[in-house]
Amino acid sequence: MDSFIGTLSIERGEVILTRCDLAASRYLLRDVSGGQAVARYRKDGRRASADVMGSYSEEGDRNVLTVAEFLDYQPGKSCHLSDALDALTPADAPSTQGTPADARANGGHATPAVLVGHYYLMGVMETGSELLLRPDGQFDWALSYGALDQEAQGMWHVERDEVVLVASAPSAQKPLFSYLSTAPWDEETENERRRYQRSEIEATIRARCPIFPEPFVSATPLTTADNAPAPSTTILQQRAATALRAANVARTNAELLAARLMSDGPSTGAEPAAPQVRQALSDWQDARALAIEAARAAGLPEPTLADPTLPAACTMSPADAAESGTVRTSPGVAIRIFDPASDQPARNLPVTLHFANGTKEKLVTGRSGFAFAPRGATKAVSLTIHTEAPIASDMTITFAPLQHGIVRIGFDRQQLMARPFDTLRLRIAGTALFIEGAKGRYERQP
Repeated sequence: MDSFIGTLSIERGEVILTRCDLAASRYLLRDVSGGQAVARYRKDGRRASADVMGSYSEEGDRNVLTVAEFLDYQPGKSCHLSDALDALTPADAPSTQGTPADARANGGHATPAVLVGHYYLMGVMETGSELLLRPDGQFDWALSYGALDQEAQGMWHVERDEVVLVASAPSAQKPLFSYLSTAPWDEETENERRRYQRSEIEATIRARCPIFPEPFVSATPLTTADNAPAPSTTILQQRAATALRAANVARTNAELLAARLMSDGPSTGAEPAAPQVRQALSDWQDARALAIEAARAAGLPEPTLADPTLPAACTMSPADAAESGTVRTSPGVAIRIFDPASDQPARNLPVTLHFANGTKEKLVTGRSGFAFAPRGATKAVSLTIHTEAPIASDMTITFAPLQHGIVRIGFDRQQLMARPFDTLRLRIAGTALFIEGAKGRYERQP
């Protein structure tokens, strides 16, 4: 399983993920056996951004992800610029069309010298955008909305009562990908390998044991009304004792339900459903948090509450735990792809690693731009990087045969970032700049 970050939508009854990384691919989503993440989203149906944990397959010419869970799920968010601009545009947005130009430009047509400065988007919740108009006619523009981060550079000029931004195309003279260097295996790379390995093991466990609740579950904190008197120490201690008992009961309940669901014995028809077990585990997490909060409020030591004992299929084996947590260095071959100018990693990028004996291994870069070959393989001699959009490319890079070490590959991030716009027109209204028909405004800061 791997991580696929993108925007969720429902199209013709199918749940679709449009990825927000370099490839910008589309995937049909299906739940893993016993899973509920896609089914729950189908009931909601709103556009949302999410980090999808799933395994990839192909059906004809379609990309398919079998989904274990959604991480960082944000309803109503998107990582695509068109959705961000739609969010800026209310149905009843006032238009400046027809307003006299002299009223919009403080008594006359604005000149570039008057407009030079640093502008910030104002009046739009959860959206950040900046615009820098330089005296030499160049501009820098950036927007952040949900999982979307976009930027553009280029030239600007004034046409009557509008500031016109013309985005520059990235230079195609630079190679899209280039070999930078080969480095020895180091502690940072080993730590990345262990994190990557552990996340794969955990995703496999979640796929075969569909009992785990969504992450980041938090309990409702203990609160009192502002005008209520503070409880006595005795009451606080009684609350702490009650919360501790409730946490122990919740843990026992979760253990029993998980054991019944995952039992290898013949079905009795009385086994709990996976959602029931997930709810029991979620209740345990809430109860533990409340017990800890109650103990702190009473001035008592924080209670030690062990995690529920789960069936073997739902836990990491001792061998896997030892391997993913080891501190010893285990050299292998790692590929790291990143933009040298910004140090931004290339995530979810398909890579095929070629070995001296003619074999090859298909890999995908992770969150930090790393991809790892299985240890013990013969020497690696080259790699092929595949991109689809905005540039469709298969580029092969050859390097000196390597059995242990890190191959560092640079990529030109600007070429692979789809331009958010070719031309953007901003209407001048006093000292502010408006996108026609949109709410919010760009205001210049001193």
